[in-house]
Amino acid sequence: MDLTGFYAQFRDETADNLRTLSDALLAIEGQTDESMRRSELDRAFRAVHTIKGSARMLGFDPIAQVAHALEHVLGEIRQGQRALDRPLADLLLRGGDLIGQLVAGIPHIPATMLDAVPELLQALGAASPPPPVAAPPPVAVPSPPSPSVAEMAPRATRQTVRVRVDRLDRLFNLAGELAINQQWLGEVGQELYRLQETIERQQRALQALERELARLRFSPTQWQALDMRLNALRDAQATLADLAQRQSDQLDRHLARQQMLVKDLEQEVMAVRLLPIATIFNTLPRLVRDLAATTNKQATIEIRGETTELDRKVLELISDPLVHLVRNAIDHGLELPEERLAAGKPPTGLIQISAESVGNEVRIKIRDDGRGIDPDRVRQRAIELGMLTMDRARQLDAQETLELIFQPGFSTARTVTEISGRGVGMDIVRANLLELGGQVRVESTVGQGTTVTLTIPLTLITSRVVLAKVGSQILALPAATIRSILWVRRDQVQLIDGQPTIAYQQRTVGLLSLAELLGISGDSPLARHLRAPALLLNTRQRRIALLVDDLLDEREAVVKPLGPLFARRPALSGAVQLGDGGLALLINPLQLIEGNNRRTVVAPSINQPLQNPPRRARLLVVDDSFTTRELLRSILQSAGYEVTAAIDGADALDRLRSTAYDLVVSDIEMPRVDGFTLTTRIRRELALSDLPVVLITSLASEEHRRRGLEAGAQAYIVKSQFNQDSLLKVIQQLLGHEE
Repeated sequence: MDLTGFYAQFRDETADNLRTLSDALLAIEGQTDESMRRSELDRAFRAVHTIKGSARMLGFDPIAQVAHALEHVLGEIRQGQRALDRPLADLLLRGGDLIGQLVAGIPHIPATMLDAVPELLQALGAASPPPPVAAPPPVAVPSPPSPSVAEMAPRATRQTVRVRVDRLDRLFNLAGELAINQQWLGEVGQELYRLQETIERQQRALQALERELARLRFSPTQWQALDMRLNALRDAQATLADLAQRQSDQLDRHLARQQMLVKDLEQEVMAVRLLPIATIFNTLPRLVRDLAATTNKQATIEIRGETTELDRKVLELISDPLVHLVRNAIDHGLELPEERLAAGKPPTGLIQISAESVGNEVRIKIRDDGRGIDPDRVRQRAIELGMLTMDRARQLDAQETLELIFQPGFSTARTVTEISGRGVGMDIVRANLLELGGQVRVESTVGQGTTVTLTIPLTLITSRVVLAKVGSQILALPAATIRSILWVRRDQVQLIDGQPTIAYQQRTVGLLSLAELLGISGDSPLARHLRAPALLLNTRQRRIALLVDDLLDEREAVVKPLGPLFARRPALSGAVQLGDGGLALLINPLQLIEGNNRRTVVAPSINQPLQNPPRRARLLVVDDSFTTRELLRSILQSAGYEVTAAIDGADALDRLRSTAYDLVVSDIEMPRVDGFTLTTRIRRELALSDLPVVLITSLASEEHRRRGLEAGAQAYIVKSQFNQDSLLKVIQQLLGHEE
């Protein structure tokens, strides 16, 4: 019988049982009630017993041996033959960790992991169980199945089903396509409304025509013929108006019903993707226990809001930042027991972690009752590291000073340990949060403790976005990152230390041009207009507003991933499909500002003459994939190029015959005319020997690369090794100038 189908179930089941073992052992340490200790001990015993039975049935003997040893020790503790002190608890937890490592390696467990099994068995003081007779191989056993197989099989009949995450993503994307189709139907409704307005204007024009005709003289025969024609026009007009009204009403009802269905579908699919935050919170008590022992400190942890749910992808991305913050709280925040007693505090420090849902966001707070962050010490350390001058340090208030701890390489620790002191913690926390479109805020009181608040989106699949026009581009920005919308007049802009600012609610706000940050060529909105809209970002510690050309809409949108092509551009969070089928890049403004050091003046003098911009290079993008074609078009246009798209090689040849282009970017695998043939015909048939051609493809073999270069391509880029920066650099080199 083939048992490979049970491997995934065994991994999941063992992970649950190991979590139970860890939780039970930690609960026993802090429990004084004997009945509760007995209950937790029974839980731990049942967990390792289940692991042992399943591992033996599947033929994973090393796992079964470790589980048996743990079960033997727990059995002795239950019978009162051994006491569960801290060293023994550490050993049992080590055994659980080893089982987890072994399970992660199945079906082919590395030899280095197997070497650790005898050492642990000896440490536990339990004799290895005798080898099983005729142990079945991991893949197949003789038929009929053993009773344990028969016992395990019914578990698959539970009222649950395992679905791969990528299939859920595709399902949710389909729901998003329905929402986009609904937006398109909404635009059809607007067209019907405009048609009704046109019909009304036509009716008024007909009435005016009748009044004009009434002033003229006609014979009775002519009047009769004219009146018949007018009656026919009036009847047709009334029929058309009635038909348009009925269609408009039906469409409105259909849209309302479809909106409700699409929203319900999205919510149901989203609910499947959500997991309780307890999946990452459950590992923190063990982390606090181990770190406290390592640092010779005493600490307890309180967790609230474990049932708060988050998207699976968000949970994966916040796991590391959460661990960083807990490590910092213990190593930097909590004092040694004698220091706490001297300060009038209990010797055991307290770490509080909570989570709560607020609208479409989740707020996670990590609080310690330790020494807090001393702003003076932070300023002094920043001066020592060369991050600030002494004069600049004196100008910083307490909140601005706390911002320094997020700088790469910053650490107040004088010595480097395995836990901290390398200056690679808090900057990673901020980077991960910015990647999520979230924020991190630090509040601290010297002598009382520190609170770190993480604000993160509930999901990365959908987002409430604001559509803005920047130059000739339509871009989307997450609504959660925008606090409010301002209208900025040219005469409001003031320069402070050479940087453009405005005054808003008695506070100074830095003013940046979104086009400048993105490298989109063109004049500042305030250079063309007396006033322009600006987006005030939702940051408490840095007050910044982004200038845009126009604001178009705010809507709920499905965020489509950009894939590995743009992996090195963290400011590009995804793409949003518009109602007309076009794509708008989703910009993370917080990430954009964090990674951009340019600060340019956005409000030139009113009398300053505008320079004629140089002619933009004209590029032809050729790809049969709509998504790839539109994404390449958007990113190249954002880089300042004039871009035309062709759906395949044949379409590209037609365009090249009628229009001159400076460079061609083409896929290879396309219908009708592929990229190799297109390049060859550009050289031979069109005689464009100097036209640069860049081939972008997933074909990574040396043979395909050689074939592309032999056909006449100047560059051959494999998608799996590609990023946006490399494409732009190649294009700049081939065009012979820097953008």
